[in-house]
Amino acid sequence: MLPRPGRRRAPAAPGLRDATLVVTHAELSDRHGCGALLTKIFAREPALIVIYSTRLFGGHSAGDLAIHLPQLSDDPADVRRQVGAALKEHEIKRIICVPYSARDALVAIAAAELTGAPLVTYVMDDQNVYTETIADELMGLLVERSTLCLAISDVLRTSYQEKFGRSFWLLPPVNDERLFAPPDHAGPEGLPVEGVMIGNVWSPDVVTALRRVVKASRLRVHWFGNAGKPFVELDPDELAAEGLLLHPHLADEPLVGELRARDFGIMPSRALDPNHEHDALYRASLPSRLIYMMTTAHLPLVVLGDPDTPAARFVERFELGATSPYEAEAFSAAVEEVTAPSARRAIGRRAASLSPSFASEPVSAWLWKSAEVGHPVDRRYERLFSGNGK
Repeated sequence: MLPRPGRRRAPAAPGLRDATLVVTHAELSDRHGCGALLTKIFAREPALIVIYSTRLFGGHSAGDLAIHLPQLSDDPADVRRQVGAALKEHEIKRIICVPYSARDALVAIAAAELTGAPLVTYVMDDQNVYTETIADELMGLLVERSTLCLAISDVLRTSYQEKFGRSFWLLPPVNDERLFAPPDHAGPEGLPVEGVMIGNVWSPDVVTALRRVVKASRLRVHWFGNAGKPFVELDPDELAAEGLLLHPHLADEPLVGELRARDFGIMPSRALDPNHEHDALYRASLPSRLIYMMTTAHLPLVVLGDPDTPAARFVERFELGATSPYEAEAFSAAVEEVTAPSARRAIGRRAASLSPSFASEPVSAWLWKSAEVGHPVDRRYERLFSGNGK
């Protein structure tokens, strides 16, 4: 069994048997949302191999074997040779691909053809419908080759179903149950209230808007674990003067403690613009950090940006907070609304009730049983998102 997420195993001996293969863009690192989520889902796989093409943070948090196949060629024959050489000593039982680039799709298809293992496609970030990183023909081939197709949000699920004429099923972000707040957890008391946000913001314009609204509101917001460098360079002293306190990346346990010491959580997004390069990130994906803050600290949530993003819709559907434009008066009003004692208690009760549905522990078993039959063995996530969560 793999250790808890965040710890690395000793190098594995060659020749893994009954292995799960994860094909993804970057290493399984808890420094980015996709890597952290995959680590949680597959932390209990008896043998885990990861193939990735891009080094972002220099190391893995999970896995028996990590294989870096840099993007030397997009020729299917070249990719097939690379994959065959990488996997020749191992017995692959099942494959999951999280496609972020054409390279990921090519590697997953080659691995499935070479090993005969069933392939699952899990779309976390859109790279085809709202953006064109993966061509239609290649994405269609990946979908056709898959025994099961999953999407992280209802927007992605609907969009890909309509485009490719194939059923996609919901698998939202999940979190380790050991990190969940107790059902009776109560947040801090007293004034002034302080906010918190976690993870990366990859868009410089979103960072600019966030800084402006926090400064104008005169609220203090703690930001943990930004890893956006070199895409977004930040000066901690400048941010602190504006009320945005930048903190380093923390392991789960100390991070959870920090979250439970705050009054509300922030999820920055943007006003949707189909012509913007980062629009698809906010238009289609449900951020795992939203689930993390809800389950670990039952925080009231304020989504900054467009009310039509999956993040805003999630908060509205389950009555976990509010959405605000990047305007100081509206933001301050939203914070005041969700941190009022009665609202805080009501949100805490709803978060406690919802959290068990987002536990990561049962996901891999559910996923592989579903892959065997080509559809979910039960529709737990479909049911969860079909109602209003009450």
